[in-house]
Order: sequence, then C-alpha cells, then structure tokens
Amino acid sequence: MEEWFERTIIGRYTAEREKQFFAHYLERFAPCGVQTVVQQGGEWLRSSENVVAVPRDVLMTADAMAWESHSIDVLLMPHSHETAALTQVLHEASRVLKPEGRLVLTGFNPKSLWFFSKWFDGTRLPKKEHCLTLPALKQRLADLDFEVEFGKFMVYLPAVNSQKGLRFWRFMEKAGDRWWPQCAAVYGLVLVKRMAGVTPLPEFEKILGTQTVALGAARISD
Repeated sequence: MEEWFERTIIGRYTAEREKQFFAHYLERFAPCGVQTVVQQGGEWLRSSENVVAVPRDVLMTADAMAWESHSIDVLLMPHSHETAALTQVLHEASRVLKPEGRLVLTGFNPKSLWFFSKWFDGTRLPKKEHCLTLPALKQRLADLDFEVEFGKFMVYLPAVNSQKGLRFWRFMEKAGDRWWPQCAAVYGLVLVKRMAGVTPLPEFEKILGTQTVALGAARISD
C-alpha cells in the first residue's frame, strides 16, 4: 500500500487529502498538552519527529502492539485496521489508549466507485472484504466504547490514474461533498475512548477544566 500512495497519481492525490485530515487534528490536540502520539503504519504521512511512527521508529504489527496498556494519548491509524486481523487491531487500539484518548483513522469506503477497480487485491490496496462500511466500522468501535467525535469524507474522484483524468474530474470534489458525501473513496474518523464510570456532561466539561473533583454518594428518596 505504501507504494500505491507514493507512486500512483491518484495515490499521491489521496495521500495529500489524508495528510491534511491528520495534520488538522494533531494541531487541534497540541494546545491540550498531549504528550504521546503514535502513528501505526502509513509511512507516506511523513509525520513529524514529535510522533512515534511505526515502522519508522519502531517495528511492530497493528494486531500485537508493544505499547503498555493505557499509555498513548493519540493513536493515528491510516488504513491500519484494514487487515484480516481487524478485530484484534481494534482491540489493541483500545488497550493502548489512555481513557479519553483519541483514535484518528482513515479507511476506504466500500460504497464508492473505487470498488469497481482492480486495486483492491491485497497488495496495492487492501482486499475488498477487509474494508468496512462506515456504519459497520462505527458499530465495531462502539462495542469497544469508542465514541465518534468527528467524521469526514474525502476524495470523490473516480479511480483515474493520469494527470489529465485528475484535472477533468476535479469538479466532482465540490459536487460530491454537497450531493453524495457518503460515496467518497475515503472516510476519516476521530474517536474518543470512553471508560465505564462517571463522565461529566458536555456543558460542565469547560467549567471543570483540569480541576480536581470529589464525588460523593447521594441518597435518593422514594
């Protein structure tokens, strides 16, 4: 997949859109004092030195990460879950993230026109059966107590691979975003790992901030 993203015209085009997606949310997390950011796969992202990248900095597989449990603030997974070991990869992502940590991922959309192409052969791109629809993936993640914070669809162009075709079909980016967003070739998700227990309501999160809060039991009368 690395070669497809770096050596094909549409691959480079897609990589740029995904880079913007990941970069935007890393900038958003920066003011929050996030300390540990890990990228699993996707060498084409060219992440900064502030991100621990696999396999640039360490070697491990997505379904058997060597990180300690609850040790990572933000985990970036560009298409890293689209393997035969999908369930184990998602479980590992849940294990290594801290409570309220973020999982930021991108995936190929089976409902797009791209799935008529021959790219999804398990070498250039993942096999089709390993690419989940967005509702199916969201359900898998919800079962692991991940909550969707933000979602974005990207790349509405057909599976062209020439500069001429790229220029001709560029009009579909605006049209697709407006008229058929769920038919994009790629989707991106930002998810929060929730933990069983007490989570402040959204209206109180800003008020509480980083304050230490003591909770006591209350007696409720019949």
